[in-house]
Amino acid sequence: MSRALPPIGRDRRLGDRRLGDRRGSVAVEFALTLPVLMLAFLAIFELYALVAAQRTLDFAVDRALRYAAVHSATASATTIAGVVTTEAEALLGSAGASVAATVSFVPSYAPGNAVAITATYAWAPATLGTLFPAVTLASSGTVTVQN
Repeated sequence: MSRALPPIGRDRRLGDRRLGDRRGSVAVEFALTLPVLMLAFLAIFELYALVAAQRTLDFAVDRALRYAAVHSATASATTIAGVVTTEAEALLGSAGASVAATVSFVPSYAPGNAVAITATYAWAPATLGTLFPAVTLASSGTVTVQN
């Protein structure tokens, strides 16, 4: 009569004890997925910072356009560009000082004519500098001088 084979996973002599021992497998899986999860988290953080910087630049240009439209008697290209920088510094902190603004009057700075403002900002990632390149953000707008 032939001898029956032991059920799989039950014979300690064949070394399947190591196959059935799952202690530490969660730690290994966690160690393998943690870098991927951290990279995804940091990428989301950097994307948020990029969008926030662009929205800040848009806001600063909008505030300067309003200032140019309303304060035509006292505003000059220098003061309008200063409004862009001041508004950017209020939201970006010291990095806002690196905002460059260009103000042009079409054809002159007088009521009924247009004022065009273009602002640029060199954004660099805070944490993933090797994975995300530095980007130059730009915002522009035109408004008609009211007074």
